[in-house]
Amino acid sequence: FIKKNWRFLGFGVFLNFFSSTGQTFYISIFGGEFRRDFDLSDGDFGFIYMIATLLSAVSLIWLGRLIDFMDLRFYTLLICLGSVTASFLTSIASSTLMLLIAFYLLRLMGQGLMNHAAVTSMGRYFTVQRGRAIGIITLGNTLGLAVYPLVGVILIRHYGWSYSWLITAVIYSIFLIPATLWLLKDQRIRHHTYLAERSKERASTTPIDHYSVKDMLTEKQFYLIAPAMLTSPFLLTGFLFHQVSIFDIKNWSMTIFASGFIGLATASFLTSLALGPLIDRWRARNLLPFMLTPLIIALIVLNHFQAEFFGYIYLIFLGSCFGTTFTIAGAIWPELYGTKNLGAIKSIIKSIMVFASALSPWVFGLLFDAGFGITQISYFSIGIIVLTATLAKISQKSNGR
Repeated sequence: FIKKNWRFLGFGVFLNFFSSTGQTFYISIFGGEFRRDFDLSDGDFGFIYMIATLLSAVSLIWLGRLIDFMDLRFYTLLICLGSVTASFLTSIASSTLMLLIAFYLLRLMGQGLMNHAAVTSMGRYFTVQRGRAIGIITLGNTLGLAVYPLVGVILIRHYGWSYSWLITAVIYSIFLIPATLWLLKDQRIRHHTYLAERSKERASTTPIDHYSVKDMLTEKQFYLIAPAMLTSPFLLTGFLFHQVSIFDIKNWSMTIFASGFIGLATASFLTSLALGPLIDRWRARNLLPFMLTPLIIALIVLNHFQAEFFGYIYLIFLGSCFGTTFTIAGAIWPELYGTKNLGAIKSIIKSIMVFASALSPWVFGLLFDAGFGITQISYFSIGIIVLTATLAKISQKSNGR
């Protein structure tokens, strides 16, 4: 499968890897420098970041659906140019407003549209082996999580934050744009094949139903599935964003925290890779109720074990949950609602998930400030997971609108 489709799969890996400039784990590396040079408190910095993320979520609703109408090569080119622009604006930011605009573009192009284009294209052009394809391209996320924080630290140390982002913009201009377009060299043939298969579907006696966004929003199973999909980014982002506080509470070494991210990234990729064939065999919808099971295990470890070794175990299961979430979330929408309007459907879903991930650091922070301990927050989170998994299980018995 990889040998036959290596170029297109490589395109998905590349976009997921280079989306790292818009991910929290990379931008947060520069947090100290941003706060110092722009005279921002922790609260000010978090507020600016939240506003930028929420604005990017709103923009995704409209910009994400364009992938249904544009040539994938042109769409990707625009995203890459947008990412270059975002990095350049970050490097020359001289006011809080400019920093907000730069964060908005980084989040929109990186966390938003690059990942959206990678997963949507895999969901559209692969049918029988869709889960396997989405599992494979998570390699890009894994490599980004493992490489970008280290690169960011090295760049800051040698060049400072401004030149670091300028170097990023130059590298993306020289390498990312031509590389992704080269990987899409066979896109015209691929798209013609997809259109021919769509024509066969329409002519068959049992055509596949391709939903519109309106159709999806009027179907009750969507509202049974959505809570599980929103719970994942909300809880994962919340626990990841407050990892330093959690490790301080547990008295776990920050060395474990730093090195444990390698285990987190590896677990995420291996889980995605293993889950792909299972999705192709049993369907993502049937696996959805179990999607957050690794997070339950991680939280049980967090609550009941004190030895530092269990810090690694906690991060590994956290990474495993990232893998299950990414793969199931990528495969379930084309499986349920077809591929004709997949860009529009996924842009709505993606924007809601980004919105949830933007709110969770603030909500978790409020809970900590209100005196709730990590144990209380963990068990409350487990209760939410069980509830949303039950709703997802009920959705399997739903027969539509």
